[in-house]
Amino acid sequence: MIPFGEATTPFDRRVEAIIAARPDWIARHPRYALHAAAVASPTHRAVASDCVLITFREGAPVFLKIRHSDMAKDVTPLAGEAARKAARLGVAPEVVHDADGALGLAYLPEPWRYARVGDLQDKTLLARALDAKKRLHGDSLLGLRVCPFERIARLAKEARAVGAPLPDGTDRLVATAALIREAIHASGIDIRFCHNDGIASNIMIGEGDAPGMKDVRLVDFDLSGDNDPWFDVGALVNEVCAFEPERREAVEHHAGRFDERLYNRCRLYGAVDDVMGGLWGVTRAITSVRGGIEFYKYGTWRLLHARTTVGAPDFESWLRRL
Repeated sequence: MIPFGEATTPFDRRVEAIIAARPDWIARHPRYALHAAAVASPTHRAVASDCVLITFREGAPVFLKIRHSDMAKDVTPLAGEAARKAARLGVAPEVVHDADGALGLAYLPEPWRYARVGDLQDKTLLARALDAKKRLHGDSLLGLRVCPFERIARLAKEARAVGAPLPDGTDRLVATAALIREAIHASGIDIRFCHNDGIASNIMIGEGDAPGMKDVRLVDFDLSGDNDPWFDVGALVNEVCAFEPERREAVEHHAGRFDERLYNRCRLYGAVDDVMGGLWGVTRAITSVRGGIEFYKYGTWRLLHARTTVGAPDFESWLRRL
């Protein structure tokens, strides 16, 4: 841990610039260190921001996210407000700092840890994650509409503008996403406050109130906004469920009953999330100034997964029956 005032690297100076604006932190003799290295694949975490742990001589530690400038287009301007709303609902850590592209959260100490896909293949943990997202959906709107279809269109335009090396068939996936948009909008959307993030590592797992029980917290509200709540379900199910029975059980749990039309919507949203994530990864492989992060590997994998879903025998049925 580095004591405040002993910065020697650009990273240190970034952190100390944030701490310097908090006299209350300085008075508690802060020390800091990078807490998570940026990894895009095979897991996905700490890519949009430097993730820093700040400890104090007295008082609770702070988990600080300092956004990278090359990710500015990818973060909602209301990420801090979204995190505060989620914290008030009891499904996310408390926000203790929000200014100048930096977000500070109450630190979740061990045994809390970020989830991996395999963790959420446990039915009970997946149900808890879905329940946490449902708490968001039941709250008031954030006031910022976030549309995954519009983001796909923006990313596709940006990818072409920067000459991103898109895999063969990507244009067809973008066109298919537009077709899905028409079908879903024609069937109707009930807009709610959403996490809009299906990545497993943005769910924290810790000890629950009862012995042997696990609890979850949602983190990373960079994509949050008002959207179809079934996008939240579809994106998460797409991330963690490999087989039909598990996908159907997840939809049934969230809806309270199994509804074939909602299941179809989730399957389509899974493909949409993959197209969006794939375009983002391949494009950021070109536009990010930071080397060594597996953006291209991540993006091409997401596009491959999207092609698998779109090529499924039931795809047309999902599209027609919403």
